[in-house]
Amino acid sequence: ATLGIIGARGFTGAELLRLLNNHSSFELAAISSRQLAGERLNDHVEGVDFGDLRFEELSPEQTAEKKRYAYVLALPNNVGKPFVDAIDAINPDALIVDLSADHRFDVSWQYGFPERFRDAIANSRRIANPGCYATAMQASLWPLLGQLAADPHVFGVSGYSGAGTTPSPKNDPEVLRDNLLPYTLTDHLHEREVRHQLQRGLFFMPHVAAFFRG
Repeated sequence: ATLGIIGARGFTGAELLRLLNNHSSFELAAISSRQLAGERLNDHVEGVDFGDLRFEELSPEQTAEKKRYAYVLALPNNVGKPFVDAIDAINPDALIVDLSADHRFDVSWQYGFPERFRDAIANSRRIANPGCYATAMQASLWPLLGQLAADPHVFGVSGYSGAGTTPSPKNDPEVLRDNLLPYTLTDHLHEREVRHQLQRGLFFMPHVAAFFRG
């Protein structure tokens, strides 16, 4: 199946590219990045070989007009709507997987947690990928829901790749050295996501540590 990736400059896009590089069922036919337009994909992602495929700067309409079988939106939150609208209008039968949080609460999109929704995902054309912490929390809590005496408290620690590529204290190795940095201790997006999916209360305390991923 031919695949286009929109916005693959960050850590999430790079990890997806490594997975696709080893997957024989997909042909990566287009990759969009405004900042890297014209540059070879192989020069920016270690461990992949996509020949001379280069990043392109594509408008939402240009993206949809390429008529790919599937598109992956590897964009920041609240950025992907113009691309979804253009694909809906020009290539509505295409499959879209959105890696951002934009459609995780949208009932017209299938929530992409295969441990619970594998069959529904296989038959959907609009799939909202779960958040990282939300995936870990649901995988841990779903089997225990019938045994919980009260709303669970989750203490989370992640690597600083989760803070993205834009410099901040949350992805600065010097700030994090021998440290554990709490953040967004109230109303974290993934707390709301898991509450919505499990239909019960939850208290979530996320932290970032000095390791890169995991």
